[in-house]
Amino acid sequence: MYLKLAFKNIFRNKVRSAITLGAIAFGCVSLIISGGFMEDTFTQMRESYIRSFLGHMQVYKQDFYEKGSATPYDYMISDHELISAKIKGIDGVSHVTPRLDFSGLLSIGDTTISFIGQGIDPEGEAKISTSVSTEDGQALSAEDSFDAVLGKGLAKAVGVEPGSSIIVVTNTISGAMNGLDINVKGIFSTSSKGFDDRALRMPLKTAHRLLRTSDVQSLVVLLDKTEDTDRVKAALQKRFKADGDDLEVIAWYEMADFYNKTVELYNRQFTVLKLIIGIIVVLSIFNTMNMSVMERVGEVGTIMALGTRRSGVVRLFMMEGLILGILGGLIGIVSGYILAKLISFIGIPMPPPPGATMSWTATIGVVPSVFAFVFVLAIATSLFSSIYPAYKASKLEIAEALRHNV
Repeated sequence: MYLKLAFKNIFRNKVRSAITLGAIAFGCVSLIISGGFMEDTFTQMRESYIRSFLGHMQVYKQDFYEKGSATPYDYMISDHELISAKIKGIDGVSHVTPRLDFSGLLSIGDTTISFIGQGIDPEGEAKISTSVSTEDGQALSAEDSFDAVLGKGLAKAVGVEPGSSIIVVTNTISGAMNGLDINVKGIFSTSSKGFDDRALRMPLKTAHRLLRTSDVQSLVVLLDKTEDTDRVKAALQKRFKADGDDLEVIAWYEMADFYNKTVELYNRQFTVLKLIIGIIVVLSIFNTMNMSVMERVGEVGTIMALGTRRSGVVRLFMMEGLILGILGGLIGIVSGYILAKLISFIGIPMPPPPGATMSWTATIGVVPSVFAFVFVLAIATSLFSSIYPAYKASKLEIAEALRHNV
């Protein structure tokens, strides 16, 4: 009975109810679009970091990540091919590639500049670093020997282009100086301007010759799905411990400090947005319900005179608020889904984010948790804003309420 009566009461004043439903739906759509936009931003940023230089995880000699910056050559992996085979045996692992990191000086003519170098396996790196873009020239190949590719910022700083010859000087792992004449084969860019401003990549065999070693410092792991990161990390740690391998596994999110801080900032902004929209919805429904009570004083007196308890009056008005919340939430999530798909189909051109060089096209992610949240929020705020009007209606004196229409 209460449900049927509540439906009739809601649509008694169609204009006011439509405005209230519109406010609820608009709040839901706003949260769906903003939440989907931020989720898409997080996803694209995360994947660009993973597929530019981080991988999903990196395997080092134990304590390298914490202490290796001071003495990097004290933490070398000598049996990296055997370790790579173990890693590939873990379910969910897509590719594994070795890297040898070093630093040195790059010289051309009268210009000398410091750089961060990486010795890489060109074929393996091509499968992992899929977000690395070759701006000019060509990428490294397995046949290259005395070739290198430079980050866009580094190449611009020294004024080189593909085909230029440079001198690379660094310390070998024993501390002696060594240098090579290197041909610049290409210029690349990643999602990180800081990396592009200092990075130089060369074939691993060339880096081995330059540093006079056959070892590597890290093994970069790419997974089939980013969501498997923690599971695969735990499996690798268990395997290494069982085999007595003195190795550590560092996940991508432990290395992506800028990403983590960006996510934290955006999430706080989204929390403020949710609060603002929640207040708007509460005030809108409160106004509707309060006006409804004022208009129906005589009616409330009549139903109470006919035997309806005060608790029944409360249930009636709370039921009306619940129906408004459910209808507004349903309209909002359907409208939000359609609008999200439409915007994603068109795309939103975005400039490079801070510290990056690549522009990107944003979409609106369809996130089930956001849809569930906005629907629950619509119902919760509707019920909350109905409490006082319902309580106010239940406290009316029957005689005074009946005289209201006289």
